[in-house]
Amino acid sequence: MRSPTPDAMSELAAARGPLFPPLVVAIYIACIAGAAALANCALLAALLKRSRNGLSSIIIQLAVADIILIGTSIGPEIWSYNARTWIFGRNCCIAYRGLCIFASTASLYLIATVALHTLATAKLEEKAGTLNNKRSERDDDDEMRSSRHSLVASSDTSTPLRTMNVDYRLADTRVPVAPPTAFVWVLSASLSIPEFTLATTVRHDQDFIACTLVDTSHRVNMHSMVAFFNFFLPALILISACVLILCKFKSKKTVKLEGSDTIPALKLSLWLILVYGIFCIPRSLFYVYGLYSADTKSDSEYASDNSLLIKLILSAMFLAATLLRPILCISLLPGLLKMFSFGFRNIDEV
Repeated sequence: MRSPTPDAMSELAAARGPLFPPLVVAIYIACIAGAAALANCALLAALLKRSRNGLSSIIIQLAVADIILIGTSIGPEIWSYNARTWIFGRNCCIAYRGLCIFASTASLYLIATVALHTLATAKLEEKAGTLNNKRSERDDDDEMRSSRHSLVASSDTSTPLRTMNVDYRLADTRVPVAPPTAFVWVLSASLSIPEFTLATTVRHDQDFIACTLVDTSHRVNMHSMVAFFNFFLPALILISACVLILCKFKSKKTVKLEGSDTIPALKLSLWLILVYGIFCIPRSLFYVYGLYSADTKSDSEYASDNSLLIKLILSAMFLAATLLRPILCISLLPGLLKMFSFGFRNIDEV
C-alpha cells in the first residue's frame, strides 16, 4: 500500500482538528506551568535569603533555567503538537527553538553538576574526617608522652616551658562551582546559536504551518551534534553519577557523614537524576529516534497521529519535571525545609 504524500498527510491532519480539546490542554499547561513557576520562584527567594554555598548556587541557576523553559518553550510546544500546526508566528518560532535548546541543555548539565559537585564534596569531607581522626590519635599519643615526661622532669625547674601549637582546622571542603557552571552556560549558548539562526516557519498549505529549520546541507550534522550533547554524553554522565552515588551510600565512610548536609545533597542528586531519567530522557530519546529513523521525519507535518500523540505526552511529562525539581529541592534539603515549615507554623499560630 502506497503511503500518502506529505501534503496529503498535512491536509488530513488539519481536517482532523486537535488531538485533545484545546480547553483541556490549556488547563493542563496553566496548572502545571503556573505551579512550576511559583515553586521555582519560591525556591529562588528562599535560596537568596540564606547564605549561599556551592550547591545552592547551582540550584539557583537550575531554577532560572527551568523558569526559562516554563515561560518560553514547553507551553508552545505542547500547544502546537496538539493543534498539529504552529500558530505563534515566525519570531516566536525562532525564540522557541533557540531558548528550548538553551534552557534544556543548561537544565540537564546543571543536574549533572549538582551530582558531581556533591560527590566531590563528600569525598573531601571523608578525607577531612580521616585526617581529623589521625590528628586526634596523634594528639592523644603526644599527651601520653608529655604526661610521662612531666613525671620524670617535674623537679627540673631550670627547664623553660615549651608550648606546642596544634592545628585543629579541618581541610577545606569547598568545591569551586564557577568553572563548571560557566562551561554549562557557554555550551548551552553554543548549541542554541544554530537554532536561533536557522529556525523559521514553513507553510505547507493554507491550514498547516511548521516551526522547523531552514533546510541546509549542515542540518543533519547540526542535529547529530545536538543529539550527542543533549542525549548520549549526558546519559553517560548521569548514569555514572547515579552509580557513584549508590556506591557512596553503601560505603562505610559515608555513615560518618550523618548529620551533615552532604547526605541530603546526595539524596537530592539521586532523585534529580531519577526524575530526569523518567520524565525528560524519553523526550530526547524520541527526538534521536526521529532523527536517525529512515521512516520517521522530525517535522510535525510528516508525523502521524500516533507520533504526534507520543510527542505531546512526552512534552507534557517534560513540563511536569520542572514542577518536581523545586519540590525535591525544598523537601530534601534540611535548611530549605525548615524555612518553609517555619512559615507554615507562623500561619498556624496566627
